[in-house]
Amino acid sequence: MRILPQSFFGRNALMIATLLVISHVVSYFTVQHFVVDRHNRIVMYLASNQVKLLHIGDEADIPKNLAVGFSQTTQLELYWISGAAPEPEGFSNARFHQGFSNQAERYLGKNTVVKVENSDGIYLWINEPNNPKLWIRMPIGDYEGNNPMELFIFTGMLLFLSLTGAWILVFQLHRPLKRLAFAAREIGRGDYPGKLKETGPLELVSVTSAFNQMAADVHQLEEDRTLLLAGISHDLRTPITRIRLASEFLSDQDKEIKEGIIIDTQDMDDIIDQFIGYVRYGSEEHKEKGDLCELIQHVIDAASKQHDGIVAELCDLPEISFKPMAMKRLVSNLIENAYRYGCAPVIVKTILTDEKIMVSVRDHGKGIPDLDKKRLFQPFARGDRARGGKGSGLGLAIVARIVEMHNGEIDLNNHPEGGLEATFTLPLSG
Repeated sequence: MRILPQSFFGRNALMIATLLVISHVVSYFTVQHFVVDRHNRIVMYLASNQVKLLHIGDEADIPKNLAVGFSQTTQLELYWISGAAPEPEGFSNARFHQGFSNQAERYLGKNTVVKVENSDGIYLWINEPNNPKLWIRMPIGDYEGNNPMELFIFTGMLLFLSLTGAWILVFQLHRPLKRLAFAAREIGRGDYPGKLKETGPLELVSVTSAFNQMAADVHQLEEDRTLLLAGISHDLRTPITRIRLASEFLSDQDKEIKEGIIIDTQDMDDIIDQFIGYVRYGSEEHKEKGDLCELIQHVIDAASKQHDGIVAELCDLPEISFKPMAMKRLVSNLIENAYRYGCAPVIVKTILTDEKIMVSVRDHGKGIPDLDKKRLFQPFARGDRARGGKGSGLGLAIVARIVEMHNGEIDLNNHPEGGLEATFTLPLSG
């Protein structure tokens, strides 16, 4: 199981998101250390000096009342808070502050507790470890850092906006690449997707422009090849027709030669049709939504007029998008191959699953002992040793090409009870 994404979009999004998260975490702790902690240290240094003034009379030659009077001028308030007496209103609203408490321990001793009151102003409540019931209240003016959660929320909002911007940036880079991949698949199936929009960064515009030029060249090459083969087929069919007509004038004594010529010319005509079909069959046809079962039944009915022993086991199928003429060629090719190389009965079956439609054509011949599936779907490949050597070897290649046009898959297998079974699957999405 792969944890890291394999797509260009996923990798870039993960990389940018990771860098942004690391940068914001570093920024958060940097601000916390160099700004917030330093500010807390300065505040508590000044506050602790005022607290120490309350005890200066005990440690120096300064009268106690003078020290207390100096503290009163700085608006210090002393409260004796115990469990018996009610707590002052400001003390009840004060919240423990970890940052101030840590800094206060540096100046007033370990276990010093500092709370922050936010009412008509910002006040510190300081409790020395030597006097656990004595709390000193002093104003510190405006203080914006009394709640560290505000810094966390602010940093979180910056991270969210940064990740959103990064996602938009990566999506803009990924979208034209996705269009290129789709267009490349269309060209591989023999369809021309049209000219792609040349938008985005300069590098992507350059790549899209080059792809459009390549697609146009491939399309032109395909049209030229089709035109060339159409011309060749026309030029070849003329002498073939003359040969066939000439054979009709042969005497009855040459009946065997006459039948051989007719069969050979018919085979040549079929081979020419297969060449043309392989090059362009279905490439110019558009998909239509319809009932595949109905189409298969029409093909079976047509084949029944020429062959005996064809069995249909069709189930109800939902409507999907397909190329009707190409699909007819696909099913008819499989049925003709079954009769040409196998034996009756030929069973045509449809199966519906949650995600795809399966169509199988099975004959009751000898099968192919040395089954090389990959080779048989290549042009001009034939299973001569097992099933005869008729045809041009393009039948299964045409079938594979039509299946590929419909985003499907095709497979050949020797059936356990004898014969060869050809099965192709099509996605329900079309």
